[in-house]
Amino acid sequence: MVTTRKLSFVLIAIALLVSLTACSAGAFNIQGTWKSVGETGWGQAQPGAIVRFGNGQANLFSPQDTYALYQDSGSYKLEVTGILGGTTSFRVEVISRNKIELYIGANGTPSVVLERVS
Repeated sequence: MVTTRKLSFVLIAIALLVSLTACSAGAFNIQGTWKSVGETGWGQAQPGAIVRFGNGQANLFSPQDTYALYQDSGSYKLEVTGILGGTTSFRVEVISRNKIELYIGANGTPSVVLERVS
């Protein structure tokens, strides 16, 4: 027989699980394999190129970049440091989980448009 105390515990556990799932669902994850599909490119991310992000490394500008993706004032920022040490900052517009646009500075056109491959 289910007691009120047990039922309350189960309901609280379900509510906590739902709230944690909702919080994690909102976060964007750039890790994976992407294809440059825009009309323009940047570094190695020219139209048609494959770009990989994972474990802090990418091949957006050079074959061995490091990167950091973070939120700043509600929008995503991507900082990419090339193999020779130069760092470029992008504003990331998340169109969907599988499509992003990268902007440099206040430019109104994306420098790179990426679609997730895997």
